[in-house]
Amino acid sequence: MRVLITGASGFIGSHLAASARAAGHEVCAAARNPAAAARRLAGPDWIGCDFRHDTVEDWLPRLVGVDAVINCVGVLQDGLGDDSRKAHVDGAAALFEACERAGVRRVLHISAVGVSQAADSDYARDKLAGEAALKARDLDWLILRPSLVIARNVYGGTALMRSLCGIPVVTPLVGGGQVFRPIGMDDLCAAIIDLLRPDAPSRQSFDLAGPERVSLAETVRGYRRWLGFGETRILTIPRWLARPAFWMGDVMGWLGVRTSMRTNALKQLDFDVEGDPADWLAATGAQPRGFHDWLAANPAGLQDRWHARLGLARPLARWMLGLYWLMTGVLALTIAKDHAYSVLTAGGFSEAAQPPVLWFGSLFDIALGTAMLAKWRVRWVATIMILGTFGYIAALSLTLPHLWADALGPVLKVFPMMALALMIAATEDER
Repeated sequence: MRVLITGASGFIGSHLAASARAAGHEVCAAARNPAAAARRLAGPDWIGCDFRHDTVEDWLPRLVGVDAVINCVGVLQDGLGDDSRKAHVDGAAALFEACERAGVRRVLHISAVGVSQAADSDYARDKLAGEAALKARDLDWLILRPSLVIARNVYGGTALMRSLCGIPVVTPLVGGGQVFRPIGMDDLCAAIIDLLRPDAPSRQSFDLAGPERVSLAETVRGYRRWLGFGETRILTIPRWLARPAFWMGDVMGWLGVRTSMRTNALKQLDFDVEGDPADWLAATGAQPRGFHDWLAANPAGLQDRWHARLGLARPLARWMLGLYWLMTGVLALTIAKDHAYSVLTAGGFSEAAQPPVLWFGSLFDIALGTAMLAKWRVRWVATIMILGTFGYIAALSLTLPHLWADALGPVLKVFPMMALALMIAATEDER
């Protein structure tokens, strides 16, 4: 079959595109940035799509020759570049109408477990509205609702969960008793590919979940043992204390920083997300593995431990680096202004040249610090920081060479900062 997969650069979509090709299907993979996606996953025919803007007329030519569609598009919450209503409802509805008009009858739609119970969440309401838009069409549709999906690479909630495991001694959780039925990514993809069959069930909704019920606290403990970090003590965080961090996640989302710590995620924590796989298992005979069996079959590697430990340490390092640059610029223009002028005088700068030099240097520092805090082109900003620091070292070496031997180390201290900027640049990546 020729299968069109939307959201094919995402967590589930990328694995599904690879699994569909391995199963012998011809895959047309649709993503917002197909060029970047193609560099990471070669093989599928990549095309551009954007549920925020695409209409039925945009979709019709893309569906020529397509036998089935799998929709994996999803966002957690509104933010810069993300619109939950357009992603889950309006954009999805345009795709479904186009499938009906183009005669592409088989449509599999990836929703989420627990959306019926979490109706006070915008995410859940939009997911349910997207499901309703599909059910209204004359198609052989199937709505699939995965529980917590586990894989070697992680994104969103599973990434946050693994990052919390990297905290030594204790693991802070909001709640901890919420119940999941985790399903391995390979089992999930096998189930979805199997449901593409012409004789597979249609016009039904299935929860895709594993056989093992585990709480959030048990999931974290299992991940820690899998990573080789040993046992931990669960530190239960009250919702009122955690809420400001989730509000900050909303603010960062509007700045373009995607994080799973958003208020919609906090609302979802009020509900179990295990699902009931009985109908799916009875209809297909699938035999997914349980959480601990999956962990045992996929031993953790060095990169998994690094990711867990860097999950929270790296954002903190980026913020500290950004604040360092921002505050040096602000201080030089405010309370440390007289000292800055005395340094420029000692360096041989004329009285007329000092103000423009001070303002240029300070605004340069403020701009780079702000860009780093806002997570704007982090790799480029970190590179400019390193190059700018080399310029700073060169200027001081020519004008104030004695500072190399200063007891406070104003020159020597910038080398660790450059190493930190290099680490941040090297580990900066987006899905």
